[in-house]
Amino acid sequence: MIALQRRFHVKTERTTELGHEVEAAYDKLHDALSKEQKKLLLRFLDAEQSFRDEEKIDAFCSGFKLADGIRHELGEPYSYEAEDEERAREIFRRELEQNE
Repeated sequence: MIALQRRFHVKTERTTELGHEVEAAYDKLHDALSKEQKKLLLRFLDAEQSFRDEEKIDAFCSGFKLADGIRHELGEPYSYEAEDEERAREIFRRELEQNE
C-alpha cells in the first residue's frame, strides 16, 4: 500500500508553500531555544512526523478500500474506452439515419 500511495500521491503547490512556511517557523523557533529545549522540539517533531506518515497511509488505505468496494458493487470493471466507443457508434447511427 505504501508503494501505491507513493505512486499516486500528488504534491500540490499549496503543499510546497506550507512546507516552506513550516521550515521558516522551525528555523526561528530553533534559534530562540536552549539546547535542552531544542532536543525536546526535535523529539516532538519526529513523533509528529511519524504520526502524520501513519495517518497519510491510513487515509490512503481507507480510500483504496472504498474505491475497491465501489468497484465490486458496480460489477464488471468500468471502461472509459467502451463508453467512448458506444458514444461514437451512437453518433454514427444518428448520422446514418439523417442521411437516409
